[in-house]
Amino acid sequence: MPSLIDKSGNIAYLGQISLANFVDWLVTFCLGAIVTLSALLLGGVRPDTHVLLLPLFACLIVLHGLWLAIEQEQPKRLSYVPVLFLPFVAWIWMNVTWVSPTAWRGWYELIYALEAVIFLWVLVNNVRTRAHLWVLITLAISPAAYAIFIGFYQFFQNPSKLANAYAEYGLRLSPEFFGQATGSFADPNSFAAFLLILLPSLLIAGLVPRLPVILRVLCLYIGVMFVISIFLTQLFWPLLMLLIVLLILPWACFLRPSRRVWGSLLGVSLLVIVVLPQAFFLPQFKTRAVQAMGGEGEAVRPILWQEALEITLDAPISGAGGGSFSAEFEQSERQSLEKLPMTPHNDYLLILSEYGMLGGVLFLLPSLLVLWYAIQHWRSEPDRVKLKDAKGAIMPPTKFFLSIGLASVLSFALCLFSSFVFYTPALTLYGVLFFSILVKSSFKRRLNIPHGGWMRLGYFCLGLVLAVGFYSISASRIQAQALELHARQRLDQIVEQRVHVSGSTDLLDEVIELYEAAILLDPDNVDVWIGLSAATCQQFYRNPANYAATGALASDYAQRAIELSETYWMGWAQLGIAQGLGGNDAAAETALARALELAPNNCNAHYYWAAYCSHFKERHSEAIESVQRALEINPNHAAASKLQQKLRIL
Repeated sequence: MPSLIDKSGNIAYLGQISLANFVDWLVTFCLGAIVTLSALLLGGVRPDTHVLLLPLFACLIVLHGLWLAIEQEQPKRLSYVPVLFLPFVAWIWMNVTWVSPTAWRGWYELIYALEAVIFLWVLVNNVRTRAHLWVLITLAISPAAYAIFIGFYQFFQNPSKLANAYAEYGLRLSPEFFGQATGSFADPNSFAAFLLILLPSLLIAGLVPRLPVILRVLCLYIGVMFVISIFLTQLFWPLLMLLIVLLILPWACFLRPSRRVWGSLLGVSLLVIVVLPQAFFLPQFKTRAVQAMGGEGEAVRPILWQEALEITLDAPISGAGGGSFSAEFEQSERQSLEKLPMTPHNDYLLILSEYGMLGGVLFLLPSLLVLWYAIQHWRSEPDRVKLKDAKGAIMPPTKFFLSIGLASVLSFALCLFSSFVFYTPALTLYGVLFFSILVKSSFKRRLNIPHGGWMRLGYFCLGLVLAVGFYSISASRIQAQALELHARQRLDQIVEQRVHVSGSTDLLDEVIELYEAAILLDPDNVDVWIGLSAATCQQFYRNPANYAATGALASDYAQRAIELSETYWMGWAQLGIAQGLGGNDAAAETALARALELAPNNCNAHYYWAAYCSHFKERHSEAIESVQRALEINPNHAAASKLQQKLRIL
């Protein structure tokens, strides 16, 4: 019986029998687990699901340090490309620390950036063989099967179906997405971006002569499923991105100019053939088109982009601060929307508005440098090579991986222009995955590091320290954000259903405990202090006679929020509510006026001011005017509608 191990000590496909190779395989599977779980856990966009990913990143750092300690390569070489992105990460940290008025939110962006750099560093320097890379790519594509299945089920069977998020409490799909395929992301925009990022790699694998015929057919079949799923999202911006991809992709797959032209025409024709029948015969498609053109649909992007540009011009060098876009938009004197956007749906403008031109240059310069080198390397590689004792020719492996990387990075760059990729960690990691393929295929490892005995121990110890430090800093903030989000949603339900008024105090006590636990984890989170103040105010219904003490305690919490962020309108609004509850009308008016000054186009700010003025007969007209302004901004504001009816009766 022939041995599985050859004379050089290698096993077919698995590589050399050595501890370093074994650890490299562990690193590969850890990378695959991170990118796979992030895609399955709602894209990692919710903090309660993202908490599950942090131990994997810590494990990845430890494994990388162990690999550096036992790898026998001399001299030891690493890639310098990830180092080029460290100035951008350093600028995010400095911006969040000294510039941002919403530092607690900027920390989330810093954590996501650190995760992306860790993923890039390890992937570029580990995953040493094509076998490792093929396994990683296969693991990364595998979640698409589950996501597409859920997407089809949502569209054809149960529009409210939500993928299992493995959260500690039940989650529901937002009603605004009913009838649209959201896959495993609970959002059609993220699902469409996920499919668009992966689609080019499948089409290239199916169109170019490299893989066996059966695998090429399978890749094309899966690609067709991807395209159908993109249509099921019922969004229009992915169709434009898909059109661009189908126009460009044939020029990377075919050699003859005629085939390139016909390939582009065929792709565009198929897209038109699929879209036109829906436009003429499907009422649902027409309804989605009308909604998309509305002020809260996809046509809202120009408003968001314009405001992002205005924010950038207000602070062109440093930006408004990390994590500040939503707060800046909420307090804008120029724009107002019924629903508060978290990002401008354009990540280039997000970086410029929050981190300024400096942040944009630090991010784009190394990215464009890698792309330029990758394109030059791709052009220098032979288009086809002939195999011995075989007919025909195939694309060489380096050009094949470069083609996949370039096409997927192009699609990723297009998605950055139209969606909120950086706020969905899974999509960021997929972009980093294909970007790493470009780095591995275009750059040699030229960063020499010492390889002595004590240095090997130092690498492992450094990996342990970095892993513990990253996890301890990140986990506390992400867990605090998760608790705050859970507490806020439960508090909204309690207030809406008036459970605390009926005499049941247990639910409100649980909410307060969640806020207190979040404060212990992250005492600098302003949203937690504001939420704790709001929950404390609801204790008034438990003992109305104790209104002064309740108002004073809630005011202390709100004052703490203001100390952390003096320009955040919600802190002042909550202080005004708490002061009014405690009977201090003068202080309440001052705080609410400051909130309205900071957010002149915010419906809630006008509603709070109208509610305060409604308690004074001489300010009745002022209250009516302010509540009307609130309803102009958000006609669906239920509390403002009730207040308006009350004021009209009085």
